[in-house]
Amino acid sequence: MGKNHRHQKNLKSERAKVKLKTKKGKTLPKGQNITDTSFKVKKIVIREQLKSHELSEIVSRRKLNVKELLSRLQHHNSTVRQDAIREMKDILQNYPLELLSCHLNALLQGVSSLALDKERDIRRDTLRVLSLLLSPLSTEQLSPFSEILVSYLRCAMTHINPSIKEDSLAFLDVLVNSCPSLVSKNARKILPNFLDMISNHNQASTASRRLTTTLSSKNTAIKWRIKVLERLSSIFNSIISDLKLQRNLKRNSEVKKIIVDSDNNCLTSLWGNNLDICCLGGDDEEGVLGEGFSEDDFKNYVKVLVPLMMDSWVEVRPKDMEEDGGSLLSQEAVETLRVVVKIFINFLDILEVLEGVELGEWFRGEVSEGFTKFFLAGFPYGVIRRAERARKRQGDFGEGDEVGMVQENFGIGVVLAGVLGRGTLGELEREGLERTIQYVCERLRTWSSNDAAALPILSNFLRILFLKASENLYRNGVNLGNILRGTISTACRQPKRELQSQLFVILGEIVLDHRLNQLQRESSFRNFVKTLPDLLLNESIHDNTIQMLNRAVLQHGTWIRGELAKKQDQIIENAKRIEIIGSHDDKGSRLMICNLLHFLDGQIYF
Repeated sequence: MGKNHRHQKNLKSERAKVKLKTKKGKTLPKGQNITDTSFKVKKIVIREQLKSHELSEIVSRRKLNVKELLSRLQHHNSTVRQDAIREMKDILQNYPLELLSCHLNALLQGVSSLALDKERDIRRDTLRVLSLLLSPLSTEQLSPFSEILVSYLRCAMTHINPSIKEDSLAFLDVLVNSCPSLVSKNARKILPNFLDMISNHNQASTASRRLTTTLSSKNTAIKWRIKVLERLSSIFNSIISDLKLQRNLKRNSEVKKIIVDSDNNCLTSLWGNNLDICCLGGDDEEGVLGEGFSEDDFKNYVKVLVPLMMDSWVEVRPKDMEEDGGSLLSQEAVETLRVVVKIFINFLDILEVLEGVELGEWFRGEVSEGFTKFFLAGFPYGVIRRAERARKRQGDFGEGDEVGMVQENFGIGVVLAGVLGRGTLGELEREGLERTIQYVCERLRTWSSNDAAALPILSNFLRILFLKASENLYRNGVNLGNILRGTISTACRQPKRELQSQLFVILGEIVLDHRLNQLQRESSFRNFVKTLPDLLLNESIHDNTIQMLNRAVLQHGTWIRGELAKKQDQIIENAKRIEIIGSHDDKGSRLMICNLLHFLDGQIYF
């Protein structure tokens, strides 16, 4: 057989393989080539969430306690932060806040800091947790931590990131809804930062401001201003509530005096059960909640805000407005008008609480000319229909065009009556006020259930017009007979209890106020008083109306006595079955109806 040289081929392939070189080292001495069997021990580290917790300890669904969650809120990973804030939300929803009171400082600090997080979802979850955390707490419980909340709010308002700056408005909403008194006490710190969002200081004067026209976000400058002004209105609402509370407390507080003489050796530090919270710091009555709100603050805000609001309105209102007719507005103009009028009404409410006559005169001088010029030029206002071309004449107003603008037009009337209700009226001011009164008369004539949402602001307008400004308006030649007649007609025509209650309260205050001589001389008012006994024959009557009738019999007996005498028997019989609304003592109210007739027959019912 022939050779196939397979052996040679195998040798050749073996030589081609890569050879691993071995290091030639010294061999171990004899007797030391022994295997080492020793070993080292290392502890097993258990992860934090696997540790056992006490049965009474508050833990999340992943078995993390509050301290562990607070540490994770500052984690560098956004997913870990978001999971931690959501688990914190679950804890607050499932456990009462009293159990977490020992962690309150750390909770407020840790949660509030995430309002500046770069992730939008984390910021939104943070505000929900903050709302759950603040809602059960009282103002006194939050007062030591107010600086934490206000500091983070101001950081968010002035943040370089536009998204964080926009979300600071939602941060403010949480504080206003949960702790309005805290916002009110720190208004001096918060308001300047909000003004910086829509304006900046003029170079010539640091006291005045001008609107900014650009914003690095998806919002337009106009929409952004509307959002900021709405929050400013909410801040003023908090200030008004706080001022009213302070006024009531001051009126109800008792001054305690101690007579000290040579016979007194010591004084007790506790008087009865008086454990009220007291503020330390000498003569500072405003305490640790903030610096309060004074007349000087009011003047400063009016000087700054009124020009900004005027400029905002001039920017969005129709360019060509007819003096004798109404104007149709775009949606942005409607929203701007709504929030601007709301802030002006806030100013009037603050004036009422501060009760300063000189301050009211000053406010009138600052506001009356500009408000009359810019807001009454196209009054009354309507809304542009998207499907139709914009119309300019008042005669072209359709029913759908003016829907949604009744409250805004009434609001303009409230501001005008509140501002012009004192002092001498100029020609333009008197004409503007008469035009507003005429508009309200037309709305009263066609009042329906669809206008129920505008009832509170209508009542506010009538209350200012009749009870506060009527004396001065009559002196300046403005006659209120038509609107008084329309108010009486609407109150008697509408069957709705709510409408009757609100309008009858106003009419009842006119009946009882002896200073309103001009209104009480109107023939419509005298006829209204004569018809009051007919209310006692209805199926139902409000307790406020019974109170009004009781005073009306004493004050206007000559007008009403004849009608009562005619219907005496019917009134007594109906008093047994009439439904009395809003009464805390049903039997006492029925006896009051019967005793209205005591001067006719001398009968007193018990």
